[in-house]
Amino acid sequence: MTQQPTALLILIGGRQTPNILSAQHLRPQVIAPIASHEALRPGQAWEMVYPALKNIGSTILPPAAVDAFDLDQIKQACANVIASHPEMRWVCNVTCATTIMSIGAYEVGRDKGADVWYFDTNSRRVIVLAGQPPQGDPYRLSVTDYLRIYQRKANPAPPPPQSWLELSRQMAQAPDEAIEFREQLRKVEANASYSGPRWLKGISLTRAMQNWLPLLSDAGFIDQYQRQHGAYNLHQVHQDLWKFVDGLWLEIVAWDAARQAGCFDDCQYGLEMPIAGQAAMNQLDLAATSAASLLIAECKTDQSPFRTIYLDKLQSITDLIGGSFVVKLFIAARSSQNANPDAWRSFSDQAKARQIVVVTGEQLPNLKDILAKEAKRPTYSRT
Repeated sequence: MTQQPTALLILIGGRQTPNILSAQHLRPQVIAPIASHEALRPGQAWEMVYPALKNIGSTILPPAAVDAFDLDQIKQACANVIASHPEMRWVCNVTCATTIMSIGAYEVGRDKGADVWYFDTNSRRVIVLAGQPPQGDPYRLSVTDYLRIYQRKANPAPPPPQSWLELSRQMAQAPDEAIEFREQLRKVEANASYSGPRWLKGISLTRAMQNWLPLLSDAGFIDQYQRQHGAYNLHQVHQDLWKFVDGLWLEIVAWDAARQAGCFDDCQYGLEMPIAGQAAMNQLDLAATSAASLLIAECKTDQSPFRTIYLDKLQSITDLIGGSFVVKLFIAARSSQNANPDAWRSFSDQAKARQIVVVTGEQLPNLKDILAKEAKRPTYSRT
């Protein structure tokens, strides 16, 4: 028996993620947008959502423009598009745009025998107002697909080797010492361009750092280490040693915590997001999706990481990919008690003003729980 082709009616106005979810889930033959005049203006909702809808491969009808508060006009527009394809099974997503538009689409969809759905993204539910429910879970959205909604591409880092993950976990147990370890390596010019195996000599190491040496060897960063006159010599054999100690380890810790949180549909770290017309890249240290919403984090291992410029950078990236709908975290290796008190106090106030959650070094053992809480019940509500 041939399956009846599907057509999807969507409302254009406000946040468009629910429309993308229904379109990606159904893969309909036809998408029929009903848009307010405001949503059709340059730079507004239709211009933002159209490229993402186009990627799905459906035939997209020209948007039917309506007065967002004229119920009769809205109902007539909905009836017209449904009548234009009577041979299809219709689904009406009434989530977006004004309440009046939702009422109009609901009434027409119900009367015409369509499935009428409302997406409650906070609880990851689809409220069935008429007809049949969706088959499967329409809320699963990868980081790449989420960014595509906002016309952004991203190149995620590959999963780290297990040995790198184990070393990262150990460094997270003593994050302030991980910062000092990096500085000890800087003193012996480990940050200089790598052209081949070399000795890094005369490094002062704490007990915790000494415990990391076998893991550094397992990770392939060094193949020998020796103690001499109370200091240590390391034989570096991998070009990424500096990159790892200079911050990659914390990105891996954040990614690992997101995986363990058990509530994310997808999580990626080290994503490079091209800037149109520029060779430079925006970087997302951590990006994770849950119930079609995005959480991102900036990870810093600076000696003095509590600088407003980092909050501004995080905010500017967020503005490109969802604004206030995105949960934002700043994750620092430095413990708050080891930071400059005035700098920490000012930074904390500025983070609150920007609705950014700050996680400091002493909180890293609880990062999994913090991420789960922010995904399910964010400190700052998505608006």
